[in-house]
Amino acid sequence: MDQSATCRERTWKQLGTVEPFSLTQTPGGASVSLSEPRWPALRENFRVIRRPNGNVLLVSDGLSDPFDDFHDGGGNVNGFSLEFYVETPAEEIGSTVTEIRRSWQFQLLHTVGQLAAGHGSIRSIIDEMGLLSTEAEGVTDAVPAHARALLVNSAGRVGALLGLQDPRLGLGEGVPETVTGMPLTDVKLVNVKLISLAELRLITERGAAGRRKLAELFSAHPDTAVVSSLLRQSAV
Repeated sequence: MDQSATCRERTWKQLGTVEPFSLTQTPGGASVSLSEPRWPALRENFRVIRRPNGNVLLVSDGLSDPFDDFHDGGGNVNGFSLEFYVETPAEEIGSTVTEIRRSWQFQLLHTVGQLAAGHGSIRSIIDEMGLLSTEAEGVTDAVPAHARALLVNSAGRVGALLGLQDPRLGLGEGVPETVTGMPLTDVKLVNVKLISLAELRLITERGAAGRRKLAELFSAHPDTAVVSSLLRQSAV
C-alpha cells in the first residue's frame, strides 16, 4: 500500500501544491459502518491540490489501494484501478478543512467515490463506454439555494458526467489519464463534472449519444472542459 500511496503522491505533486491535510473519512482507527461501501484498504481519503492556473483539485486517494483482505500468494490489484477528481475555480470553494468538507464539490466527489466502491466494476464500464453519467444524491444541501433550480432535479439529485478527457493535456497543463508507476495494475484518473439539468436531460433523452455530444461541446473550451463551476453557462 505504501508504494501505491507514494505513486499517487508523486502524481498529485506534479499537478500543483498539495495541501498538507487529508480529508479522511475514517480517521485514526475509526471503524467503517457495515452499511457503507467498502474501500479497498478501509481508507476513505481525499486530497486537495492547488493548481498553477488558480483552480483547485479535489482527488480521491484510496480507491486504488491494494485490497487489504487479499491473502493469496499473488494476483492482488490496485483496488478498483481508478481515482476520481473534481476541478473547480478556487474562488468557488473555501480553504479550510471544514469549508471544503461542506462544499458541493467535495460532496459530489465523495458520493461518486462511494458509488464506485459499492459497485466495484466502474473502471471496466468506463473502459468499455468511455463516458458515464450519474444522478448523485447527498449533494443538494451543499448547492447554494440560488443555483438549485438549474442543477437539482425533482428527485433531489444533481447530474454528473464521468470520464471526460482533459484537452489541456496537449498543452502540458492537463490532468493525466493515469497515475504512473502503480505497482500492481494501471490506475485511471477519472474526471467528475457537474452538469446542468438541461445537460442531464440531453443524456436522459439520447443516452450515450447525449454524453458524447456534451463531451464535444465541453472540449470546445479546453480551459474549462473538465472544470466544475456554478458560474458556467449550460452547454445546451
